[in-house]
Amino acid sequence: LAWHQVTVESANSTFPGVMSGVTGVNVISPTWYSLYDNTGVVDGIASPSYVQQAHALGLEVWALIDDFTHREDNGVDPQEILSYTSKRTAIIEVLMSEADRCGFDGINVDFEKVTGDGSQDYIQFIRELSVACRQKGLVLSVDNYVPHNYNAHYKWAEQGVMADYVIIMGYDEHYAGSEEAGSVASHDFVERGITRTLEEIPKEKVINAVPFYTRFWKTDPDGTVSSEALGMNAADEKVANNNAEKVWDDTTKQYYVEIDYNGSLYQMWMEEETSIEDKMQLIKQYDLAGVASWRLGYERASIWDVILKYVN
Repeated sequence: LAWHQVTVESANSTFPGVMSGVTGVNVISPTWYSLYDNTGVVDGIASPSYVQQAHALGLEVWALIDDFTHREDNGVDPQEILSYTSKRTAIIEVLMSEADRCGFDGINVDFEKVTGDGSQDYIQFIRELSVACRQKGLVLSVDNYVPHNYNAHYKWAEQGVMADYVIIMGYDEHYAGSEEAGSVASHDFVERGITRTLEEIPKEKVINAVPFYTRFWKTDPDGTVSSEALGMNAADEKVANNNAEKVWDDTTKQYYVEIDYNGSLYQMWMEEETSIEDKMQLIKQYDLAGVASWRLGYERASIWDVILKYVN
């Protein structure tokens, strides 16, 4: 599976471009839907022609719905929405209607703002959505952070009963708001995510997602930390433009780069063919259902050859 970030309706036209050079993918998940406000309205930018183009390439389309796109603008609160049967029903009805209109094959739920207080309502939503998907023959997949005690309210075991697939977002070990620089997805972080998930969900339902991006970290003399996400080629350009050296870090299973410039420290733990292969070896070792990737456009074509060595 590969996620395709689509932020405006016109961006659906980028589908042929992002698929150029892509091989082996059999599911594409465009980021089409989001909770719009606390009344349960769903904002959507799906395209029937996009689905037709994907089907012509032999791809299934699993339409993604998230709970964060309109969070800042409209104060979207999934707990407020999902606590009402009527609002859950409205969301599901919209998605089922859209499946009829567009002809997509599945739904990918990417709710990342659920709190402990909203846990039961979230699981009830997944339960009700799973029934509707089953009736319509749609595949239901659910995205999850790497499991920790603090996000156990997502109730992975219950998800595993109701969803067809549970996807581990095996990245963001260090993220945009992190207070220290570090790897996006080190070996041990990814493996812990897999083993913890398998304690509760059968391997036949577990998909591990890998990052096609790295973070270029800057630490200023006063200790302020910031970063930007870079695709694989852009990260290589940073190395080349600064005459930097890539050093293999056998702990993270990534190439590490360090640059001192104008008193600031720049660092990268790179995602490229070798680091992705290490993650694919974990997916094969634990015999998972498959691999997902965030996101199309960050990779280079050679990465698909690496992935195809480990999946059918």
